[in-house]
Amino acid sequence: MRSPRVPGAVRFYLAFSAIVLILVAFEAFLTSLPFADGIPDYAEQLQQRQLDSYFEMIQLLITLATVTIGGITGYVINRDNTKGLSNPQLRRVVTSWGLCAASLYFGYLAYQQPVWMLKNGFFNPANPRIWIPTRAQFWSFLASVVVFADFVYMSLQVTDASHARKSL
Repeated sequence: MRSPRVPGAVRFYLAFSAIVLILVAFEAFLTSLPFADGIPDYAEQLQQRQLDSYFEMIQLLITLATVTIGGITGYVINRDNTKGLSNPQLRRVVTSWGLCAASLYFGYLAYQQPVWMLKNGFFNPANPRIWIPTRAQFWSFLASVVVFADFVYMSLQVTDASHARKSL
C-alpha cells in the first residue's frame, strides 16, 4: 500500500516554518549570552572608529545582499531560455534567494546588537552577540553568491547544449 504523498506546497511551507523557528531560536540564543564589558576612558576614539567601521561593513553587506536578490531575479526573468526552470535550477535559485534573505536577517541582528550594547553603555566587537551574527551575515551572503554562480553556470550549460542541438 502506498503512503499518501505530501503536496509540494505543504512541504515548502513546513520547511519555511522550520527555518523561521531556527532563526528565532538563534536570536534567542544570542540574547541569552552573558555580557560584562565597559568602555575605558582612553579608548573612546578607537571605539568610535571601530563602531563606525562595523556599521559601514554591515550596511555594505546589506546593500550587496539586496543587489544580489535583484540580480538573481533579473537573471531568472531575462535569461535566454524558452522553457521554465528545471527542478535543480529552481532549487538553486530558491536557495540563493534564501541565503540572501538570511544575510539580510543576520545583518538586522548584527545592527541590533551594538545598538543594544550602546544603550547599555559599552561596545565590544569581539562579543559573541556581535561576532556571531556578523560572521553569519557574511558567510550566508557569500554562500548565496556561490549558489547563484552555480545556477548561472548550469543555465549556460543547458543553453549551450540546446544551441548545439539546433545547429546540427
